[in-house]
Amino acid sequence: MVDRITPASPELRDFYSARTAWRSKGEERMRFRKAAALARVPSGASVLDIGARDGGLKRFLPSGVAYQGIDIAPEFAGPDVLIRDISQGIPFPDGSYDFVFCIEVLEHVPNPFGTLSEFHRVLKPRGVLILSVPNPYHIKEIIWNLFRIPDRQGHMYGWTRQTMTRLGEMNGFRLERSGGTYLHPPIPIFALLARSIVYRFVKT
Repeated sequence: MVDRITPASPELRDFYSARTAWRSKGEERMRFRKAAALARVPSGASVLDIGARDGGLKRFLPSGVAYQGIDIAPEFAGPDVLIRDISQGIPFPDGSYDFVFCIEVLEHVPNPFGTLSEFHRVLKPRGVLILSVPNPYHIKEIIWNLFRIPDRQGHMYGWTRQTMTRLGEMNGFRLERSGGTYLHPPIPIFALLARSIVYRFVKT
């Protein structure tokens, strides 16, 4: 039996608890649609959603999916959402899931390499990882860097397509496809100008 709430790093927990109301529903919908389209999750598949918040991704998946969310903020605790700091590991056995979704989370975790290693561990053979991270070449990121605007979103890392591909390979994943999400504000756009990039990896 897994505890529904596991204590997190106080600094990480408090930072994200204070930002539980920070969201753009339009941006979330566009991310979820793109992620679901790349994933192609069949009915009956087992899905682990990292950084699930209130489980909004589930509405974009087929009925009959066995869904489990994880989030760090206790405010999102629920029947389908386990409260856990994933930097302390994922509390599920090896080979538990067909799909792992990690939408705009990896840039926030202290140890991205170890986190991908945990994703690989809990995925079944040939399991699929759907990973979304901010595009470092998006105009907003460039302006923030040029004018040295302090980060307020808790971003600790950034990846190009090349470095994301390499990070995946070093953890036993092969990149199959990728695509952009939206411009800012949420207007559909191709990957080069997109606010974030969604990657589809397969466990090798």
